[in-house]
Amino acid sequence: MIRLNWKLTFFSLFFFLSFIKLGFWQLDRKDEKITLIMKKAELSESQGILPSNIGSDTESGTPVLLKGAFDKKVILLLDNKILDGVVGFEVLQLFRDSSGLNFLVNRGFVPAARTRSENPEIPKIEDFLGVFKGYVYRQATNPYALEAGKVDYKFPQIVQKEDVFELSRKLNREISPFIIRMQNNQAGALPRSWQVSNIKPEKHQAYAVQWFLMSLAILIAWLSFTIRFSRNERDN
Repeated sequence: MIRLNWKLTFFSLFFFLSFIKLGFWQLDRKDEKITLIMKKAELSESQGILPSNIGSDTESGTPVLLKGAFDKKVILLLDNKILDGVVGFEVLQLFRDSSGLNFLVNRGFVPAARTRSENPEIPKIEDFLGVFKGYVYRQATNPYALEAGKVDYKFPQIVQKEDVFELSRKLNREISPFIIRMQNNQAGALPRSWQVSNIKPEKHQAYAVQWFLMSLAILIAWLSFTIRFSRNERDN
């Protein structure tokens, strides 16, 4: 006859079920990432829309075709970026489309200068471009992000995040809230490492396997202690 150690059983059951739940959660995350990657791939192969067609329902990753001129002066340097182990900035330059709309275009990465007081070298771009391709980028809101400090907008201006509304107010010019990321094969595009997802689906699957193995270990440990406890009682 087996007599259960109820404290041990409750402890084991709690963690066994918790690890099982975490394992299935990781599998759900894997499926979400696969769906996201497939959706982005479909979007990237679609024909680009016109800037005037960008709206609140436009999905992040939607290709867009722009034609117009870059502003030589208005450049934001998005801080705390790393590419291939090098610290630097992402270059966001104001662009006026021939439709009359203004956008911040993210051209890509530039390394930081030796000191914070020095401006990084920003490769120049032709004022006027023919049609170039980019895609709409909608930054997800991070509820834990710290509020960015006030900036004076002396260009090129280092910023912690893109505050398009504040920039519009400073320049007295309406700017679209949608950032355009320049495709990497376009004239003036800079190096970048923009990933669809920070964690690949395979990693979520590996995490799921780890959680399931931990739940199995809890089960084996419970059986081992329970059977040994029963044998000790019988011998006594």
